Amino acid sequence: MLPTELEQMQKLIDQGILYAPGQTFVAEEFEQATSFFLDFFQKRKKGRVRVVEAPRLSSVIADTHAHLEMLHQPALNLARCAFWNVRFICSITDPVEDSKTTLTHLSRWQEQARSLLLNHGLEAYVCQVPHVRVAMGCHPHNAKDYTPAVEDELLRALKNPLVCAIGEVGLDYHYDFSPRPVQCEVFRRQIQLAHVTGLPLLLHMREAHDEGFEILSDEGVPSAGVLLHCYNLDKETLKPWLDLGCYVAFGGPLTFKNADEVRESAASVPIDHLLTETDSPYMTPEPMRGMECGPEHTIFTAQKMIEVLADSDDVSDVSRFEQLVLPQLYCNARLLLDRDVTAWQKS
Repeated sequence: MLPTELEQMQKLIDQGILYAPGQTFVAEEFEQATSFFLDFFQKRKKGRVRVVEAPRLSSVIADTHAHLEMLHQPALNLARCAFWNVRFICSITDPVEDSKTTLTHLSRWQEQARSLLLNHGLEAYVCQVPHVRVAMGCHPHNAKDYTPAVEDELLRALKNPLVCAIGEVGLDYHYDFSPRPVQCEVFRRQIQLAHVTGLPLLLHMREAHDEGFEILSDEGVPSAGVLLHCYNLDKETLKPWLDLGCYVAFGGPLTFKNADEVRESAASVPIDHLLTETDSPYMTPEPMRGMECGPEHTIFTAQKMIEVLADSDDVSDVSRFEQLVLPQLYCNARLLLDRDVTAWQKS
C-alpha cells in the first residue's frame, strides 16, 4: 500500500468510516448502530465480530459470479465494491427461482450506492461503482420446473442488453433436487440456446463433472465460450475442461485452509482463461466464513490467487507480479462477460 493510501485509510478510521483491524464489536449492537461500513468482519465467540485487515490491491478486479438480489443490502455491497476496487460484476438470475429484480432494480441500486458514498464523504469513489451485467439460466436444482413457458420467459429475458450469458446451468448430483435425467435434458437444451443466442455459458457442476463434460462435448462448445464456475476439485478433473477451452473461476474455496488441490488447480489454468468470483452470498472466503459474502469479498480471493500463482511460478517480486496478473484477470472477465449484444439479441 502506498503512503498516500495509508494516509487515506487512517483518515477514514479517524472519521469512523473504517475501523482499525483487530477491533471487536458485539455484532447485534454494531448492526443496530451502523447503516454504512466498509470493513470486513470475522465471527468471534459470544456474539462478537472482529475487524479483518483487508488487502488494498493494485488493480481493479471482477466478480464473475454473484447473486445481487439475494443480498440483504445490494446498494451497500455496490458502494463497498467501489471502495475496494471491484469494478465489474456478473449477477446471476434464475427464471424459475428468482424474480427479475436485478434487471429492474439494478440502476436504482447503483444510484443508491453513489448516494451512500457521497453522503459519507467518499466522492472520489462515486465513479467507481461497479458495472454490472446479468446472466440468466435455469439452475439444475430447478430443472424439474423447466417448462415451455419458463423457456419463453428465459428467451424474452435474454433479449435484454444487460444480459451477457446463459447461466448458471449444468448438473448437481450432490443434492439431486431435480431428477438426474431431467437435469441432463434441461442442461442440454440450454447449451442449444447458447448456440442460438450467441451468448456464453456459465456452468454449475457438482459431483457430475464427467457426465456434464460428456453432454457439453456432445452438444458442442458454444462459440462465445464456457465458464466453469466456483471450481473446487483437483487439477486432473479440470484438465479435460481446459482442453475444451473453458474459462475457470475460483471463489472462496481457494482460500480455505484444507484446499491445496483447489490451489493446484488454479495454478494449472492458462492465465488468459482464469477468473475470480464470489458466488455471494455464499462461499465467504477465509477468514470471514460464517458471515454473508458480498461481491466486495472478491479482493480476498484475488489476493490468494496472486499468492498461489506467484508461488507456482517461483516469483520473487510479488508486488510486481500482482501488477501484471490482476489486470489480466480483469480483462478476462470483461472479454467474456461484457461484450457487445449479440446479433440474436438485436433481432
